Amino acid sequence: MGIAVGRPTAIELTLAHSPDLALIDLHLARQTSGAEAAACMCASLGIPSIILGGSLHGRTEVEIATIDPVTMLGKLFSPMKLHGAVREVARNSAPFDAAE
Repeated sequence: MGIAVGRPTAIELTLAHSPDLALIDLHLARQTSGAEAAACMCASLGIPSIILGGSLHGRTEVEIATIDPVTMLGKLFSPMKLHGAVREVARNSAPFDAAE
């Protein structure tokens, strides 16, 4: 889809491409908030997010509930953790198969 350096571009790309998942850094460029972008994507568009950040410990329970991330991964995160989170989203969004 693309890389957004700020919240406005992130929302524009999301509206244009309707992704299944957003990987979002908590601190975007131009003094914009990845947390706000993720909250908007979740509430308005139903897009789940995986939050990436170097300072996750400073988030309140209210902020996390507003973002409603699939998971939050601190930098430096392992590729296996990221892969597991992406698989969880794929599993949860797979269409229902009546044959199963």
